[in-house]
Amino acid sequence: MHSLIKKITLTSIAALTLASVVTVNADAAKHHTKAATKTVKHVNKTTASYYKVSYAENAAYAKSTGIVTVFNKPGRLAGAKVVASKKTMKELAKSKTPKDIFYVYGMAKTNTGLYYAHIVTLGGKYRGWVYVGKHDISTDLNNIDKNTGIVATKTLTYTSLPKKTTNVKISAPLWTFPNYSRINSRVIPHKKTTYINDTFTIDGAVKNTLGWTYYHVTDNKKKNIDGWIFAKNVSTTKKSTTTTTDTDKNTTPTDPYTLTFNYNGSPVNTVIVSVKNDLTVNGTAKVSADTLAKYIPSGYQITTDANAINVDGPIVSGGKAIINLAPKNVTRIAIQLKQTGTNNVLTPSTGLNNTLNAIANDLLANKSILVNQSVNPDTIKAELASKNITTITQADLGLTGAGSLTYTGVDTAKIDGDNPVITIYFQ
Repeated sequence: MHSLIKKITLTSIAALTLASVVTVNADAAKHHTKAATKTVKHVNKTTASYYKVSYAENAAYAKSTGIVTVFNKPGRLAGAKVVASKKTMKELAKSKTPKDIFYVYGMAKTNTGLYYAHIVTLGGKYRGWVYVGKHDISTDLNNIDKNTGIVATKTLTYTSLPKKTTNVKISAPLWTFPNYSRINSRVIPHKKTTYINDTFTIDGAVKNTLGWTYYHVTDNKKKNIDGWIFAKNVSTTKKSTTTTTDTDKNTTPTDPYTLTFNYNGSPVNTVIVSVKNDLTVNGTAKVSADTLAKYIPSGYQITTDANAINVDGPIVSGGKAIINLAPKNVTRIAIQLKQTGTNNVLTPSTGLNNTLNAIANDLLANKSILVNQSVNPDTIKAELASKNITTITQADLGLTGAGSLTYTGVDTAKIDGDNPVITIYFQ
């Protein structure tokens, strides 16, 4: 009896001990798995640093290769979503339309050494990040590696001048650059009525990616008025009888409708579209925010007032609409400091950088900075004064020494909507 009880007791103890060991080992394994999982997440985490780019005016453009997808953020970052699929990129690679060329306006480098370009098509339809290899492209797009997402290209090529170059007449507004050949091409700021009846001299000629010819002309009377114009809108006769629209269509619409986009009462752009092909939705012709979206000039938006869109009657061939625009508010602002005279970039300390970020946030909240509008120096100076940094010390720049620099001004150039930067000068 005692032997049986002893045997049962020893067996129970052994079982309990085994269970305890199993429990401890399971907890240990669970802990080990969590630790391993945490370690894997840490090792595989991809981060990116972002940089500005600096290209010559005609050297910031690239063509799709058709072999890499475009994402809304550098592709290996968590949460990256497709903006333009490989199929779309193949279509863009085959396209000769100027709107399908990419403008490069930023760069990112991941902690794994991969480079991505921030790009947008000149037509504005696709915007995102694309892989460009393992080399820095911040100053030269020719550093893009082969077999990546894009390749450097030219939007324009030089061509020969026509036989007649003097005393020519024009029948359409002049542009700062041929439309869709530069990210910031637009109608020149002078009102068309001040020059449209003058004679001009042709002093330059280029072709775009479709092979269309554009002439650079200068007003014979007002030498400060010059710009680019589609060749078919130039005539050597006394009065031009036809006007060909500058759009990405191969022929003039058979049912043309004119869209004129105004800002502050002056035309920013005029586009001739097809009623049937461009303005008709589900069998009904409309001039609305939706049908106008792809024609709105870069950096602008339709005003929100009741008179934003004005039509001259039914939406039929030969009709027209005037659309009133307002500048777009920027959604982000970069502030850089430079030294007056030398133009050297000053690198702020962490503390000063935080203050500059606070100023940027204030400007965004107050909607003080608008796309394609000049920076107001009084606004910037007031922001600096409110943060007590009209004078900065050497320490504010991460340097040793007792000297200081004083605010001298701000670059008042118009804000680029794709790369909104405010440059503040200290001396």
